[in-house]
Amino acid sequence: MFVAVWAIALALLACWSGFVWAAHALLEAVLAHAGKLGTGDWTLPEPLAGWLPTFVAEWLAGTLETWAPQLQSLIGWLPSLSGGVTVLAWVTWTLGALPLLLVGVACHVAAAAYLRSRRPAGALTAG
Repeated sequence: MFVAVWAIALALLACWSGFVWAAHALLEAVLAHAGKLGTGDWTLPEPLAGWLPTFVAEWLAGTLETWAPQLQSLIGWLPSLSGGVTVLAWVTWTLGALPLLLVGVACHVAAAAYLRSRRPAGALTAG
């Protein structure tokens, strides 16, 4: 029973680790290449504008036009932020791994308590 509990806990931890590693790689790649976007055309794409109500499309187009210099400045800063992605990945992994390990410990303790309660009252324990 204990092997099953820890196998499940470690399988979940492996899935969590893989997810965080993949997200880290993707975010690092996106940030590293963000500076190569160029000046860009900060307009609302026509296919998106066709699906939105007219007033929303006009508002979004105006907002993009207003914020274009700030967005371009942000794009220039993104490659320098890629170094912090590793720290963010480790913090995120830790915040997810600790609860998984605590659940594993809790299930281990619960399984031990269950097995102890099923033992006859007068049974001797080995060791």
